[in-house]
Amino acid sequence: MKSLTGPVLLLFFLLATACNGSDDASGEKVSDARILEQQPYAGLTDSIGSDDKNAVLYGKRAALLIQNGEYSLAEQDLEKAWQIEPSEELASLHVNTLLLMGRQADALAQLKSLTEKYPDNTTFKRRLAEQLMHGGQFDQALASYNKILAENPDDFESWYEKALLLLEKKDTLAALKDLEQSYRIQPLQITALTLANIYAERKDARALELTNAVISRDSAGEMIDPVFIKGIYYSNTGNYPKALEQFNTCIKMDWKFQEAYIEKGIIYFEQKNMDEALQQFKLAATVTNTYPDAYFWQGRCYEELGMKKEALQNYVRAYSLDKNFKEAVEGAERIKKQNN
Repeated sequence: MKSLTGPVLLLFFLLATACNGSDDASGEKVSDARILEQQPYAGLTDSIGSDDKNAVLYGKRAALLIQNGEYSLAEQDLEKAWQIEPSEELASLHVNTLLLMGRQADALAQLKSLTEKYPDNTTFKRRLAEQLMHGGQFDQALASYNKILAENPDDFESWYEKALLLLEKKDTLAALKDLEQSYRIQPLQITALTLANIYAERKDARALELTNAVISRDSAGEMIDPVFIKGIYYSNTGNYPKALEQFNTCIKMDWKFQEAYIEKGIIYFEQKNMDEALQQFKLAATVTNTYPDAYFWQGRCYEELGMKKEALQNYVRAYSLDKNFKEAVEGAERIKKQNN
């Protein structure tokens, strides 16, 4: 996703924070005091006025402020509540508020402090590891998860989250081992699908066992992911008729599921059926005209058909939508070399 330029964001931030309040119906800024005197906060504000040492009241008003996006005011209430009566629940809510405000560094510092204050709280330790991972501090995050699991080997959530970290580090084998351990302890659906996806990419038939188990519990027949993963498994193992059947089912369930069109197109591409492949990739672009893969694969088809101009246009379009699309750049360079 593309972001605004730094100066524009900075200007917006300065303006927003300088006003220090919300808009009323007339578009004018409302002071913090007036916000707290209005509904739905007025009742709690009156109660706090009568009992300003009641941490529960500040906590309740903070939760309500968070629901309505008044994060700065919520943080003030949480800090007051904490001064009166510190609790793990308040601390967790404060961390959430910091993250909602985009203050990841403050949240990380808070979590480090909380793990020391509440050494038996596994949730704080796990959230600290999560924030380290999100901040790109993979080694520190991994060390945190290993410490948690050394203390509690049955913590299935930490096994799962550690596996996601290992996937980020491209250590698929280690991730697979940890996912399997998490699933043995607590066979959650999300773990089953994550495992099945890896199995499908590795052409492991256990992908079918897990996806079929998930589908059997889907009484409403609304879950696309297990059906799609089955399609990936069949495609990777060369059973194209079965794969197409799964991808068609996905499209029937949700015609906007663009990945199914792409996977169908890739099958036809592999079979050298460029007309049908191109049709599927165009359908994917019709569903979402900002989907870079749809244009990249159209480029591949046009390149195979010898239509260099169209191929180059689609490679360029794919790159314009995703500046990290290395294959699109390589495709465009191939065409340019052929034209020279």
